[in-house]
Amino acid sequence: MIISRFQFPFQRILDVKENEKSQAQLEMAESLKVQVDLERSVSSLEQQIYAMRLRLEQRQLDGLSITDLLKEEEHIAYLERQLQQKKNELMQAENQVSEQKDTLASKVKEEKTWQSIKETRKEEFQRDMQILEQNELDDLTTVRAYLLTRNG
Repeated sequence: MIISRFQFPFQRILDVKENEKSQAQLEMAESLKVQVDLERSVSSLEQQIYAMRLRLEQRQLDGLSITDLLKEEEHIAYLERQLQQKKNELMQAENQVSEQKDTLASKVKEEKTWQSIKETRKEEFQRDMQILEQNELDDLTTVRAYLLTRNG
C-alpha cells in the first residue's frame, strides 16, 4: 500500500504571503497607536486652550493689566499653533492608517488565495490517494477471488 504525505509545491510562496500579512498587521498597529496618541494630544491642547481662555476672561473681569493680557494671548496663540501642527500630523497619520488598511486588506486577500489553492490541492491529493487505495483493495480482492476459485 502506498502511503504518501501531501506536500504543497508553493508552500514557500504561502509562507511569504503569511509573513507579508503579519508585517502589514504590525505596521497597521503602529500607525493606529500614533494616530491615537495624536488624537489625545489634540484633545489635550484643545482643553488647555479652552481652560486658558476661561481663566483669561475671568481675569479680565477682575482687572488684568495690558502686559499680562498680552502675555496670556501670546501663550494661547502659541498653543493654537501647536494645536494646528498636531492636527496636520493627525491628518497625515489618518491617511497613513487608511493606506495601511488597504495594504493589509490586499495582503489578507493574497494569503487567503494561496491558502485556498493549498486546500484545493490537498483535497485533490486526498481524492487521488483514496482512488489509489481503492484500486489496490480492488486488486487484492480480485487476486483473492482468483485464488479462491483456483483452489476451490
